[in-house]
Formats: sequence, structure tokens, C-alpha cells
Amino acid sequence: MSDARSYLADWFEGFWGEKLPEGGATDLFERFGIDGDDADEFMESFASRFEVDAENFLWYFHFRDEAANPGALLFKPIYKRVKRIPITPDMLVEAIETKQWPVVYPPHEVPTVRWDVRVSQLVFVIPVVALALLLWLGIVA
Repeated sequence: MSDARSYLADWFEGFWGEKLPEGGATDLFERFGIDGDDADEFMESFASRFEVDAENFLWYFHFRDEAANPGALLFKPIYKRVKRIPITPDMLVEAIETKQWPVVYPPHEVPTVRWDVRVSQLVFVIPVVALALLLWLGIVA
């Protein structure tokens, strides 16, 4: 086992609480159900711990959003607009050794507005505003 693989295995077990799988091509995020905020925290911690320049890391190729997204019923979320790329131990070892995020992403278009998120915000905000208005009217009237 290379030093980078050993360091990764130690970090992974300490961070995630599970042993790093033996297979270098194992899809870690799929196998351990790492998505959303957990995935974001995983990548930030990984890049920080191993001093990997992850400036070109594009999360939506690797994992889904965290929260419920009712707007996704009407508008395709960004992570469903691209083909998913698994994050594997081999990929992470390469990042440790080169100090660079090793993925070259295919050409793609990112929407200027995430309408799925905007609709979801409205779904949650409108009832809160309506309740506040009803409470205010009940108190003031």
C-alpha cells in the first residue's frame, strides 16, 4: 500500500468511521450514502487535510443536494443535468499525490438560475409568510 493510500485510509476511518474499501475503484459516495452537506464537508475536510487544490471541483458531478427539493418536480436540478462521476479511493490517492483535483469535467452548461431551488424556496416561504400574516392580523385585529 502506498503512503498516500495509507494516509487516506487513516483519514477516512477517522472522518467517516468506516474502513476504506480495498477496491480502488469503489464508488465511495454511493457505497456509504454520502450526499449533500455530508459530501460537501467530506470534500472540504479532504482537501484541507491533504492540501489538495480543489478549486476546479464541481460538486454536482459527484453528489446530490442535501435538502428536499419540491422544485425538482418541475425543473431538473443541476446534478441531474450531468453524468455522475464516482469518487473513488484511486481518485483521492491521485489528488493526494498531485495536490490537484484530478477530474477533467466534460463540457456542460450550468443554468444561470436554479429554478428548482427558487420554486422550493417559494414552497417554504409562502406558508411562513401567510402564517405570520394571519398571526399578525389575529393579534392586531
